[in-house]
Amino acid sequence: MYEKALMLINGNSGPSFIQKNIELTAGILTSHIEEIVIRKTLYKGQAEEVLQEKGHEYQLIIILGGDGTVHECVNGLAALEHPPQVCILPGGTCNDFARTLAVPQNIKKAAESLMNGTTRYVDIGTINERFFANFYGIGLIAQTSENINGDWKNKLGKVSYLLSALQTFTNPEPFSFELTLDGETVVDEGVMVLVVNGNFIGASQLPFPGIVPDDGWFNVFIVSQGGASLLREYLTAKNPFTWDPKPTDVKHYQARHVKLDTPEPMKADTDGEIYMKTPAVIDNLPYRIPFLVPDTPV
Repeated sequence: MYEKALMLINGNSGPSFIQKNIELTAGILTSHIEEIVIRKTLYKGQAEEVLQEKGHEYQLIIILGGDGTVHECVNGLAALEHPPQVCILPGGTCNDFARTLAVPQNIKKAAESLMNGTTRYVDIGTINERFFANFYGIGLIAQTSENINGDWKNKLGKVSYLLSALQTFTNPEPFSFELTLDGETVVDEGVMVLVVNGNFIGASQLPFPGIVPDDGWFNVFIVSQGGASLLREYLTAKNPFTWDPKPTDVKHYQARHVKLDTPEPMKADTDGEIYMKTPAVIDNLPYRIPFLVPDTPV
């Protein structure tokens, strides 16, 4: 039984969304929590500020929102000496990190499975004094996020990410970069460099086996133009797709410390948020934040 929890709700959520989902989950949550404080964020970055200042006062943080809200909360929690437990109730477009943690996408089922679940200490990435839970990437991944049509996102949800990806992946432009992985330097060119901790992006599971968020390692992928074509086929496949890229199409590395340089600063996508640029110094903080996860993945 938790004594005190804080529920943070994405400020962009409408009144009907908030009312509906609080009604769906209130009975479940209050069966496990004595006191719940509910706060709706009023501006971008407020969740981070609240958790930096008040996070230590709660045993449990409940995030009702999507990947952007999760990213804010991770940045507020990761710097705390002893971060409280975190529960994600997926209320966004893609909910990628919730999917990585096998959280059901139905909010009522999510609340039930998490309140009766277990705790998983998850790695967090630190980058230029910021933090991320799911991924950091440049090239196609950043262009895809930038190109999402706002109207499509509101009307089509996660399909909007797929449509943007298909458009962006059609004629990718390669770029050169220098990548240092635990002291080993790679000088190359590609259309995307992706440093991942989770295994979902744009609501699609990445076709790379062995990605887990609690092994102390990043999986780093360099994607060439040929790899981009294969990814496009994977995203549009209606039937099971055999993922068998050539070593020259997709290069895979593992590292705990990553340094990325480009000749000119490039926009980077961090958990779906575009606000950083290269160069980047990225480190893995193992087992940094405890997340509630289902006892048996649903």
